[in-house]
This record gives sequence, C-alpha cells and structure tokens, in this order.
Amino acid sequence: MIDVAAAVIINDRNQVLLASRPADKPPYGWEFPGGKVEIGETLFEALQRELREELNWETVAEKELYTLTDGKICLHFIQARPISGTPCPCENQQIKWVELSPEVPDDLLKNDHIFWKFLTSEK
Repeated sequence: MIDVAAAVIINDRNQVLLASRPADKPPYGWEFPGGKVEIGETLFEALQRELREELNWETVAEKELYTLTDGKICLHFIQARPISGTPCPCENQQIKWVELSPEVPDDLLKNDHIFWKFLTSEK
C-alpha cells in the first residue's frame, strides 16, 4: 500500500488550494497538493516536506480529515496551514485557489471528487 498525504489548505476567502499534476506524472488534472510518504516519515512530516519541495512553502500539518483507499493507494487528506509566504510551484505545475462549493471543479482527479463532496458537505 502506498500512502499519499494531500494538503487541504483553505484561505480566508473560503477557497482551497489545488495543484495541477506535472506533465510527466499521470494521471493528468487537478489535485490537492502533496505526495508519497517516504519510509520513516509520518503523514504530517511527508506533507510538510512535499509542500516545501513542490511549492517552496512552509506549512504546518494540523489534522487528518479523511482517508480514501483505492487499489494500492491510501490517500490521506490533511488540514494544513501556511506558516509564512505564498506557494510558488517548483515542479512545472500550476496552482489555483478554488471556491468551496458543492460543484466539483473541472478536471479534479477522480479520487479527489469523493473528498471534495465530503469537504463541501461539512461547510
């Protein structure tokens, strides 16, 4: 089983951060930023490392909100908040802030649809 930590960062305008998948890493589309947990890392450590590497952004992982298992992947959605600065993509991806609403954003990856519906039902 591959554990993946995905950041749920909501700004003061009730928007959540999404990132595009790099062109050389299918599947293609938009997702919650994050990545694979390495051996010896906690979910929170992995998330903070991934956001530092991919977005040059220091954050604090606060709590796990939801877990989804699909085949060989266990996707952990983790609430995080920035410590300082703003996200700056470092791996040829794009980022965008999307308003939280019941409508699923265009091109959001399939696995993230389930969490999006959970997240917007909580608001």
